Amino acid sequence: HEAGLLDNICRAVHNERSDVPKQCSALAIMNLSNGDMDHVPEMARNDLVLETLLKLMKEENPETRRNAVVTIFNVACSDQNTVRLARYRDGTILEALIELVGSDDPVLRTHDEARANAAETIFNMSCSEISETTDRMANHAGLLECLAVTLRGEHTGLEVKMYCSATLRRMAELIKHPMIAQGALLSALVKAATWTNTDCIAEAFRAQASFRDNCVIMAHHHGLLNALSRLALTRGEGADAEKVRMASCLAIELMSRHDEARALLSQNEGIIMALTKASYGEEERDGDLRESNMSELEGSVTGFMDTSGKSEDDLSLQSRRIQVALKNLVGAM
Repeated sequence: HEAGLLDNICRAVHNERSDVPKQCSALAIMNLSNGDMDHVPEMARNDLVLETLLKLMKEENPETRRNAVVTIFNVACSDQNTVRLARYRDGTILEALIELVGSDDPVLRTHDEARANAAETIFNMSCSEISETTDRMANHAGLLECLAVTLRGEHTGLEVKMYCSATLRRMAELIKHPMIAQGALLSALVKAATWTNTDCIAEAFRAQASFRDNCVIMAHHHGLLNALSRLALTRGEGADAEKVRMASCLAIELMSRHDEARALLSQNEGIIMALTKASYGEEERDGDLRESNMSELEGSVTGFMDTSGKSEDDLSLQSRRIQVALKNLVGAM
């Protein structure tokens, strides 16, 4: 019987002191988690399995850790399971994933693969359609900060950072005033604003600014305007750097529509400089803008849109909105 087999494999992990049975058990459980979707949900409902995976994720052997995390990833591929994983022992599984992602130790470079799998698992869980899953993630102490700090990690691989930035962007789509987690999210985005390899953090700011009630809170948040202006002044050529600059400027433009936020924006030298460069540099960069397929600015709160194939008129409209924002900020000085 498959369920009995799984329980016996798990018991071996807890009863054996030798590393070999643990390694074999981690591999066996991972292989079982690749089964059909009628079986995998049973793993999420089995406390012995989850306790075993938690134990295996902390083993010294890198392959054992990796196989345990891959199992969690496989289980989380079923959306209904994400709630069970997020709930389990009040977030113990989330905490184990965070510890792996945040362990930026050069001595432990051998577990880079497990870190990447853990970061991917967190990202996939953040994409859940079940609000309880994402709410528990948003409110889990230290999760958002860990993602931001990991982006600055000196010994962290690119794949891990890509998933961390994507998760922050996803959470920025979901968290808004008056949710308790918003303060933690904004602090995380300020710390993460050094990330410019993709436009995820810039887009996260834009997502936050697309909720009107967020704008004043953002403008008052310590360090946020400086962080946003640095993103908007990102150096570099090519479409990727231009996406970061444009998404940041569009976030500023959205914030500038609110009177109280506009007054604070107008007092920030970096914000004014960023909009000035974006406004008066448009003619020179016009060709780059057309190629970069930047995110379309929407007056609604519908989240992110597919921006491929945007017309020149769309890009021109974005440019005009930035110019109007600059004019309004200068008028508010």
